[in-house]
Amino acid sequence: MKVRFNKTFGSILLVGGTSIGAGMLALPLTTGAGGFFPSSILFFVVFAFMLLSLFYLMEATLMSDKANANLITICKERLGPIGEFTAWTSFLMLLYSVAAAYLSGGGSLIADILSSGLGFKVSANVGIFIFLAVFGFIVVFETKAVDAINRICMVGLASSFVLLLIFVTPHVQWDHYRGGEPKYLWVAVPVVILSFTSHIIVPSLRSYLGGDIMKLKKVLLIGSLIPLVFYLVWEFLIIGMLPLTGQYGLEKIGGAPHPVAGLTNALNAIIGVPWITVVVGLFSFFALVTSFFGVSLSLYDFLADGFKIKKTVKGKGVLLLLMFTPPLLFALFYPSGFVAALGYAGVFVAILYGLLPAFMVWHGRYIEKKKEQFCVFGGKPFLFVMFIGSFAIIFFQIAATNGWLPTL
Repeated sequence: MKVRFNKTFGSILLVGGTSIGAGMLALPLTTGAGGFFPSSILFFVVFAFMLLSLFYLMEATLMSDKANANLITICKERLGPIGEFTAWTSFLMLLYSVAAAYLSGGGSLIADILSSGLGFKVSANVGIFIFLAVFGFIVVFETKAVDAINRICMVGLASSFVLLLIFVTPHVQWDHYRGGEPKYLWVAVPVVILSFTSHIIVPSLRSYLGGDIMKLKKVLLIGSLIPLVFYLVWEFLIIGMLPLTGQYGLEKIGGAPHPVAGLTNALNAIIGVPWITVVVGLFSFFALVTSFFGVSLSLYDFLADGFKIKKTVKGKGVLLLLMFTPPLLFALFYPSGFVAALGYAGVFVAILYGLLPAFMVWHGRYIEKKKEQFCVFGGKPFLFVMFIGSFAIIFFQIAATNGWLPTL
């Protein structure tokens, strides 16, 4: 029996999977002190803001006549050398920091699994190398291959998600949902922004879907709803199961060298049901892998486009070195930077997928007077919302770094 390979469905999963990753695992660690209900409101606000920025990026992407152009080419066309330089710097800093977090988180989970199965301690660094060897090189087979493997991982993600919802809910402590101080949420804004970022995959999807506007709109909207649902349930489960303070509290886990593995260990200690911990571990693992695929694919295409590297055997080897050497070194020598790296990644998201698309759309609409088939509604007022929101995100991270915002 022939299985239909639906590109639209696969693209929806790529958008959802690219968002769901290390940022999701950090959400309860950074927003737990704010309380479940205030955190949920923040999720909805960020979802709407990031969906708007996705459509601005789609409009900017469609302004280019080059179907295979990536972000650097698009920025150069609309904003010249300054836009090109800003895109280069922000994109590399964003993807390298996120990739390092994924390598660190995925490696620590693999090390924990191997340690349990083999009966002796396996270091997190060994796990990082295994994670990279197994999942890092798949990207050389490009979008179709990544799409196919990503579907399998998304099935695993969805299955473990359903199991968590059904079997973990009876273990939540309802007292954990009471209270909370919303003032502590300001410092978490950059991490939440990062958690709703699937923008890196948009230029690749434009090429993959042949520039079909209706399919692209459908993919971005439905794909963005997937992480919103996952995050709300994940926040509900983790805040309900873990206390804020104490030996296994969210505060202590967030400051640990390997917080992803620390999260599963804390749940194991508190719940005392090993198979539930296994499901949490699988969910965390699939969340990392699906997002790692999207990040790797986008970085692969970006570097190939920016350096004009042909995707021959030799070229692919060069691309792999450029892609994974910096994040691998960071993950090996600075594992405690997991949450901090995600916070700064949120700043690069604000620049790269908030400010730059808005500037490109403004330039294309009101200076070049380009007439495109797709145009985001709202005119100049909505563009101003994007500008103000992006600068606010940058301010929150600067304020958090300098201790200007309330923290525990």
